[in-house]
Amino acid sequence: MTIKEGAAAPDFNLAAHNSDQKVALSSFKGRPVVVAFMPFAFTGG
Repeated sequence: MTIKEGAAAPDFNLAAHNSDQKVALSSFKGRPVVVAFMPFAFTGG
């Protein structure tokens, strides 16, 4: 999936890093959000 700069991100759910809860992008609607993706540690590449 390709998203152009400045375009709205599609809604998605991810597991919170410190719990078993799911976090939805839509739960932050109306507030500025930065989404960063990092490679998992020790996965090589």
